[in-house]
Amino acid sequence: RARAGRRTAQCRLGGAGVCDALGGMQRTDFTPTLIPQQAGSSPLNSPSVGDQKNGSAQATNGSAVQANGAGEALHGGADDKNQTPAHTPHREPPQISAIALRRGGRSSEKLCADDEGSRQTPVADGSPSRSPTRGKLASSPAYAPRYEAGVVRSVSKTLPPPPAGGPPLSSSAGGSPQPYQFFGALSPGPDVKFGQTPTQLPGASFSTYLPTRSPEGTPQRQPSPHAGGAAGGSLTPPPGAVGISASSPSRSSPRRLPSGAVGLGGASPGSTRSNTNNTPGGTAGASPSRRRPGGLMGQSRSSANSRIDPEQVPRPVGQAEPVKEEGGKRYETSKYTTPPPATHVATIIDRGSASCEFMRCTVNQVPAYPSTANTAHVPIAVICQPFAELTEFEEPVPLVDYGEHGPLRCTRCKAYVNSYFTWHSQGKEATCNLCSQRIEVPDEYYCGIDERGRRRDQHERPELQRGTVDYVAPRDYSDTMPGIPTIALVIEATRQSVQSGLLPQVFWTLRGLLNFMEQPTRLAIITFDHALHFYAFYPNLSESRWVTVSDIEEPFVPCSAAALVVDPLDEAFRGQVEALFRDLPAHFQETASDQSAGGAALRAAVDLLGSNGGGHVMMFQASLQNTGIGALRFRDDIRLSQRTEDGAALFQPQQGPFFEAVAADCLLHGISVSVFLAPAVGIYIDVASLSLVPRRTGGEIVFLPGYDPCVDGERLHYDLSRTIVQRSVYSCVLKLRCSKGLAVETMLATWEPEVIDPSTFHVSRLSVDATCNFLLTHSERIEGQKYVYLQVACLHTDRQGRRLIRVHTLQLAVTSSLGNVFRWTEIDTVTNVLIKQAAAAALSGQGNFKDKLSKSCVDMLHAYRVNCASMTSAGQLILPESLKLLPLYISSIRKMPAFRSGSDIRADDRLAALIRVLGLPLALTAPLVYPRIYTMMPLPERAGHRTEVGDNVHMPPTIACSSDKLALDRIYLIDNGMQLRLYIREEVTPSRLHETFGVSTASEVAEILAKPEDDQFQDLSEEALRIVAICWQVRRERTRVPWQPLTVVATGMPEEAKLLATICEDRVAGEMNYVDFLCHIHKLVQNKQD
Repeated sequence: RARAGRRTAQCRLGGAGVCDALGGMQRTDFTPTLIPQQAGSSPLNSPSVGDQKNGSAQATNGSAVQANGAGEALHGGADDKNQTPAHTPHREPPQISAIALRRGGRSSEKLCADDEGSRQTPVADGSPSRSPTRGKLASSPAYAPRYEAGVVRSVSKTLPPPPAGGPPLSSSAGGSPQPYQFFGALSPGPDVKFGQTPTQLPGASFSTYLPTRSPEGTPQRQPSPHAGGAAGGSLTPPPGAVGISASSPSRSSPRRLPSGAVGLGGASPGSTRSNTNNTPGGTAGASPSRRRPGGLMGQSRSSANSRIDPEQVPRPVGQAEPVKEEGGKRYETSKYTTPPPATHVATIIDRGSASCEFMRCTVNQVPAYPSTANTAHVPIAVICQPFAELTEFEEPVPLVDYGEHGPLRCTRCKAYVNSYFTWHSQGKEATCNLCSQRIEVPDEYYCGIDERGRRRDQHERPELQRGTVDYVAPRDYSDTMPGIPTIALVIEATRQSVQSGLLPQVFWTLRGLLNFMEQPTRLAIITFDHALHFYAFYPNLSESRWVTVSDIEEPFVPCSAAALVVDPLDEAFRGQVEALFRDLPAHFQETASDQSAGGAALRAAVDLLGSNGGGHVMMFQASLQNTGIGALRFRDDIRLSQRTEDGAALFQPQQGPFFEAVAADCLLHGISVSVFLAPAVGIYIDVASLSLVPRRTGGEIVFLPGYDPCVDGERLHYDLSRTIVQRSVYSCVLKLRCSKGLAVETMLATWEPEVIDPSTFHVSRLSVDATCNFLLTHSERIEGQKYVYLQVACLHTDRQGRRLIRVHTLQLAVTSSLGNVFRWTEIDTVTNVLIKQAAAAALSGQGNFKDKLSKSCVDMLHAYRVNCASMTSAGQLILPESLKLLPLYISSIRKMPAFRSGSDIRADDRLAALIRVLGLPLALTAPLVYPRIYTMMPLPERAGHRTEVGDNVHMPPTIACSSDKLALDRIYLIDNGMQLRLYIREEVTPSRLHETFGVSTASEVAEILAKPEDDQFQDLSEEALRIVAICWQVRRERTRVPWQPLTVVATGMPEEAKLLATICEDRVAGEMNYVDFLCHIHKLVQNKQD
């Protein structure tokens, strides 16, 4: 306000007084003056403040304006295309008010129409009329997307369904985007119950000793090992062991493998088959004393790959077994040694140790000695998702309030009391389970203990029964009083945003969200092009006030926060908010502005929220911000090679001081920034610069390159809905405490927080999907302890404005056995850690992250082979059962867009993929690394039919993610955890499509699946309904993760190239196929042995 004297604000008053619109500014500084509007101007092309300084006023649309004293009346132009349709009832022309705000001899004017003329007339069914008064609106690109109808229940919150009208689901199958039209009003639609028991997909169980195939394809037996090994003589090894030989075996008995091991590799030392393909190392499968470096696995495919049966290598494929009860199998945290896989549907019951939904460790038995940990080479890390959503079958986190005394804490390590504290001296003393400190129990917390040393009030105190609990924080835990977080929606309104459909899509989604928001909710709306447009709300008015700020070098907030921040659920403002969301896209539909003042809009939004208690700024941008403060230049959209210096330079942000200053203000005031980037095809938007503030503040980064509302609108709809509706927390300070003997080495996360020490950080926001990885190291031996404990405490402000502390306590067993470390290791958790380490290395400019991935795999497999399976055949690659998929996952990671070499990945695409990987939740790790492929045509007999449990249906088996398994005359469903693709192969005949879907082309299939459910089900055959049911089942099993849109892809379409790049067992971008890579890993392990 102090700087307002140097600037001018344009106020869209709609006939009201200027003092109301200023909302708290000094009224004496501005003198309202009615100025006759020049003919030909409009609310979108009227001169800005900067234009008025030069006395310029432009007329572009040919409309006529007449002065009528208090305002002007707008009449339609003489242009034929703007004539009102003949069937449209006559209406009075809209009233226009031109208000100029003068100060210091400079003036500006804004032509502002009462929106009655631009609104659509409601009809009986609640949908807007398609006959607006102004002729141009009849052909305007007002956009209402059309997708699969239905309600998505995000466990704790119901999200709005996609609208029931609009363009087809996808244009990737050959269809072109249709003109945008207004369709019926958004309605909740049928309720789809999520969180019900889906089927489980167990990992492949390799429990038999499988023969290999000779080059001629004849199965052969493994040779007999020499004496001195494990007990032999049987053709069947112990359960859980697999041996796949890479050499021609004899008829002798196989050597037994360790329990829980998978063996792949060459023959025993007794094999005499030679290497005839010039493979280094001479005799394949020879003993270590006779084998030269290089060993069995050579470079020639015929010498190695031809002797490994690709059908028998480990893969996470198989038949999904339906669950027996809703919510899945029930697991109590005090009883399982290894938690269920993150991809399984299960109900976790908290019995004192935190649920695996909140905390997981890579090893479920921690090595007691540093030497054991160093020998195993398995990373010891804990993955924490502190605010993960719970299903309806799981108990909510209890809230405990101990007033100003606060919860009981250890006096040494400051750990919070939990179910593993021990009590002494009749309950007057307690021992901390993390540091073994003995503390005195305060009088207000005292209670006697029974003969087993348990407190008599244990069942009355949630913190003594549960591993996760929320405390109300005492006042002295915070320097300032918390407030209700505000959500500021900052939306680009340039020509690119309107033409791409981003602007109308965002406002369409916001209209639907009004019925799904919870009290209390605070919203602020800002749009920007070459200027900033604010919207002020006052009680008892039919419309909001439009205030434009043209100073984009030193932007400011023109009104008080009380006027700009509104509760959309308050009846006094609900009508204004709905009218704004409904009519604003039409006001910008004719804009010709190509200038984007995104930096100024960000600066103003942060200032607004900083004066109103913090919150969340959500930026929506379709083009490179190119004017005003924080303007970015077009650097280059070169296609990156992984090792080029130019490519690494594109990862560095422009305007570093500006974005750093904004991020510092955000952290100071508890403000998070999220960006939704939707550039057109081939347009560079500079993800590196625009992602800096979101990464520092815990915001979301949603990147939709080549944005097409027909393809990407569904994802944008649900991502925006989830971001607004989910129960995010703000102003977070998180710390991880460990038992004696363990220490935090480093942390991996999407955001770059203000790090206090390796175990503590401060970030402005944590969402329900926010995940951080803490890598642990041994500080000393863990002696005399059966268990170690990890405790995460997060001080935060919730959506209700309460200052709370969430505490998770995890118990892990201690072991001195290296075999137990491998036995109780989780493959998904290890993969999550390795992929995030690789992403962090790539973002920091290190070019050898691929080699580090392979080295980590080799080190773990070599450690197991040398220390746990040393008596097995020297020519076999032995895989621990828990890590049998590790080579497959490492091979797949190297081919992902974030990591693979080649010129097909742009700078923005690669950086967005790396950031997404850094924040990857555990539940999405396995499907993203190894997509699941289901055969949809023909379907197995039971697939798609309902089970006897809830609304669940039987799932078809998954097949290997290899192009060799994709027949040309079938349809497949490919699930990568983030998107569902229905892949129609080239030899699927039109008659077969018509028989199933009632249409003959793939583009028509997309349109059929995009219809509302009531209409969709009338046109589909039974087989097609089963396909739809399977798609919904996949979504039903993923209630904790974002919505998965469905896209139809046909052979020959541009989307097919992206799809085929996810077939991870194939050779992609110069990377080896799975079998070749397995041979390569075998060779590296043998070299390390030698």
